Amino acid sequence: MTPDQKAVYEGITGLIQRMAMEIAGLPKDQREAALQLARKSIARKLAEPELVEICTRSIATVLRQIEESGNPSGGHA
Repeated sequence: MTPDQKAVYEGITGLIQRMAMEIAGLPKDQREAALQLARKSIARKLAEPELVEICTRSIATVLRQIEESGNPSGGHA
């Protein structure tokens, strides 16, 4: 992996983690809507629909992991 590729990968990975943590801090009944807002936000910034789908699925996966382990923010997991 080139340094540029590594920087892009780390940026996307960090974005996914941050978005999932923010969504996990919401009441459970608001999380699906927040995930859809995240998808729209990513889609506005990325022209590649496949990458939007990958990012959205990744956020949902991290969110499920947070919910299964208990919300670290002490919220509504």
